[in-house]
Amino acid sequence: MHLAKQIVLSLEFSTHHRKQLVLEKRVKELEHDKESLQSDFEAAQGSIALIEVVELRSRIINLEAESSSLRQLNSQLAGDLKSTKEEATNGGKKLEKALSELSAVKVELAEAKGKLEEVASSIASLTTEKNAYETSKQELEAENAELMNVGADALADGFELAFELIRCVLPDLDLTQFSIYHKVVDGKLIPPS
Repeated sequence: MHLAKQIVLSLEFSTHHRKQLVLEKRVKELEHDKESLQSDFEAAQGSIALIEVVELRSRIINLEAESSSLRQLNSQLAGDLKSTKEEATNGGKKLEKALSELSAVKVELAEAKGKLEEVASSIASLTTEKNAYETSKQELEAENAELMNVGADALADGFELAFELIRCVLPDLDLTQFSIYHKVVDGKLIPPS
């Protein structure tokens, strides 16, 4: 946007500069014509009639008025040219500032991209660790279940062994009312529910 404005200002500056050069050339031509007419007028004063002298004077006055008008226009164009040049300079400064800000944003973006890559790497590492922990957890749960079964089997085997020992010591005792599933609460035997 700033570049386009600067180009437009540069073109306006160039156009005004060309107009100023054309006007300066025209002013020089008019001054030359004035000098030529002045010398014609002076030469004609002695040799031509009064009417021709009046016409030449009128023409000189018109040329002087046109010359004055062109000088004013030239002055105005010079002011416009200066103003356009200042606007182009200001536009260039704004463009430099915008480019500097853009460079700073690019640096910040590169830093953010680097941080994002670090975070993504950390996430991937943490995901790998999580998967390893979940696998380890599943293995430990399976091992725990197996140990529970082994413990339950050992408890049942121990209970049966105790019953065998009691049968050996007290063969007449009725052990059918006892099982591994009975509970003892407040000194009383509670059957399984």
